[in-house]
Amino acid sequence: MICIGVDLGYGDTKVVGPDGQRVKFPSRWAKYDLKSWGIGGNTLALRIDDGDPFLFGDNATGPSVREPQGDGRLADPDSLPLLAAALWMSGAGADGNQTPVIIGSGTPLGRFEQEVTAAREALQGKELTISSATGEKRQFIITKLVARPQGVGAALYLLEKGQIKQQMGYGVVVDIGSRTTDVLTINLQNMEPVVDLCFSIQVGIGDAVSEVGKAIARETGFIVPTEVAHKALTSTVMFKQREVGGPKVSGPILESLSNRIIDRLREYLRGELDMITALIPVGGGASLIGDRLEVLAPGVMVKISPEDAPFANALGYKDAAERVSAKA
Repeated sequence: MICIGVDLGYGDTKVVGPDGQRVKFPSRWAKYDLKSWGIGGNTLALRIDDGDPFLFGDNATGPSVREPQGDGRLADPDSLPLLAAALWMSGAGADGNQTPVIIGSGTPLGRFEQEVTAAREALQGKELTISSATGEKRQFIITKLVARPQGVGAALYLLEKGQIKQQMGYGVVVDIGSRTTDVLTINLQNMEPVVDLCFSIQVGIGDAVSEVGKAIARETGFIVPTEVAHKALTSTVMFKQREVGGPKVSGPILESLSNRIIDRLREYLRGELDMITALIPVGGGASLIGDRLEVLAPGVMVKISPEDAPFANALGYKDAAERVSAKA
């Protein structure tokens, strides 16, 4: 029996494997015709139960790309290739024997019960044979799906590491994702969510990527691929024989984005700001704008290492799966 943590995000899928290894790849996949070239190079193509081969992550390009974007992602059949890729990239099952696996995962609190019920019906007890283009096969049976509200996993992980303490007051986990910023407020005395103070803001780091892309397009006259705009958030990149993007372009855009998020946080949290004793930015956008959130509650920011921030939920999900496994 192994345990893995999977955070199936709108932007990236984050995986923490049984030995603690971490893998992140863009949440997209596309069917792949292995007969097109017959070579394949170093590109990893997978198939599920002898179905159609597919590419995933950065290798998935073209008009047939699928990016599961709606609610109910864990139960969405379009998400199964991403889950299969996560299992493969976790390193599990390499011995060729069928591997029982407990998957720890989660979803925002607002639709938690509905999504988890559907996901368990779709995934628990499911047997998967995942094979690569080179003929390697790995067999899995998903014995259990352990789910936690998005943000709870991150908080429990930080509690385990000693970065937050059980105390009076609220811990506010701000998960800055690609399309949304999901906020989970936890009573730090009992580690239970404060439901009325949990919400989603329809703003994410993808908005900044879009604005950077528009800025580069105005400068160059060319449509900018999302991958180029994303890299240009943090450093200059070569595009159409020009050096574009970087902090000079993205700085004002990220400042505007963080201000929008801060304004919405103030609006939702209102008179509870004084109760915040731990402010915890996580997710892919935490390393870009997380520090700017400190104006909400000065002195209580819990800083997670840039390496941990994108994986905070997945680390917590894996921990939850391991706790369930230990009780079995």
